[in-house]
Amino acid sequence: MSIKFGTDGWRGLMSADFTVNNVRVVAQAIADYVASRGLARYGVVVGYDSRRGSKEYAKACAEVLAGNGVPVYMTATDVPTPLVAFATVRLRAGGAVMITASHNPPDYNGIKFIPHYGGPASAEITQEIEKLIIQAEVRASDIEEADRRGLVAYVDFREEYLDWISSLVDRDAIQRARLRVLVNPLHGSVAGILDEALGRLGCEVKRMRCEKDPAFGGLTPDPTLPESVQDMQDFMEGVDVGLATDGDGDRATAYSEAHVTPNTLFPILLRHMLEKGVRGGVVRTVATTHMVDEIAAKNGLRVYEVPVGFKNIAPHLLMGEAIMGGEESGGFGYKWHIPEKDGVLTCLYLVEALALSGKRRIEELVREVSKEIKIMYSVRGKVEVDRPQEVRGLLADLEPRSIGGLRVKEVIRIDGAKFITERGWVLIRPSGTEPVVRVYAESEEPKVAESLLAWGLKELRKLAKAR
Repeated sequence: MSIKFGTDGWRGLMSADFTVNNVRVVAQAIADYVASRGLARYGVVVGYDSRRGSKEYAKACAEVLAGNGVPVYMTATDVPTPLVAFATVRLRAGGAVMITASHNPPDYNGIKFIPHYGGPASAEITQEIEKLIIQAEVRASDIEEADRRGLVAYVDFREEYLDWISSLVDRDAIQRARLRVLVNPLHGSVAGILDEALGRLGCEVKRMRCEKDPAFGGLTPDPTLPESVQDMQDFMEGVDVGLATDGDGDRATAYSEAHVTPNTLFPILLRHMLEKGVRGGVVRTVATTHMVDEIAAKNGLRVYEVPVGFKNIAPHLLMGEAIMGGEESGGFGYKWHIPEKDGVLTCLYLVEALALSGKRRIEELVREVSKEIKIMYSVRGKVEVDRPQEVRGLLADLEPRSIGGLRVKEVIRIDGAKFITERGWVLIRPSGTEPVVRVYAESEEPKVAESLLAWGLKELRKLAKAR
């Protein structure tokens, strides 16, 4: 089969295209890649999440890497993706393999390759790996034999990671605030990590869905989906803020009086960084809220707009051009941390923002933001399409002069087609990880946002039929 890396790694249905044999082929290509770059001798970290079969897939990767003479640092248990990226940097390893399908449904799994710098692999790197997959000749060594040869070391960076992220926030302020926090890792690998970090910082922690479950309680482990976190309302009594993360811990959202979207959290986080005295540019994807642009403009900061995928954000963090970057899908990263999205650290920053402001509810922080900028309303939808990339070419011919009576002022085509109107914007783009095409819309007026979304979905269905 043809194995392609999408927006953030290769993903597939387990026992269909995501099989042990295919995982071994990808692992061989990764071994060949690190060898071709002179990085094999530094070793490769292998981590895995709490999904069904993830540990066995990780073992298969380790056996292939060891079979190529590449030292393996195997995580002692399932861990979040940001912890694996952190370990890669601390070990000065040649890279890392993370077995995860992140926020995808339970029957999916996947592989992320994390290069030596501890962030997402660039398109150039994944394209090189895809070429190597075609010619891969798998060489593997039994894990026990590899262990005897000294090629496998089991590592646990949990404590070091917890110490590091705790050092990045104001411990005293958080301890004084004595916030009551509900933690919901959606049965994923953040269980036992975010709740532990908050407990050490003096928060009163209430837990839900903290039991590891490969089926994720029958939910899609995506905290940006209201239906995946709607039961948090049943646990909010006596709680100041609820925090939720996805299956591998690189995404986060919040819950208060209702579900708080990442697009609402982004301006809160950016404003918080500015209040802490941190200044610099900010990077967002083309699908992410323009509220960030308003805050940046008021503070003389540059905004970098990039295609969807944290791999497009990471270079701006690595180069120091941006102090933080984010996506509407809940991934946020910070210049002084690993160049990877980290849902755990993001949750700590939200708690710190409440503590330093003297507030206890996310809604109060939103009201503070509304004093500076217009609050925007974001909506999104999708249409299932067998071959979504075929729609990309058709979008080039979509050039409306107006949408619902609103003049189109600008068209941005860095990822799909984004139409900026007088009172909001709408974006149509094929997904890089799922067989869907997504539509995003935003406006200061909810009715306008819904109207823009409806137009985008209607046009998308026309394009899908025209293929």
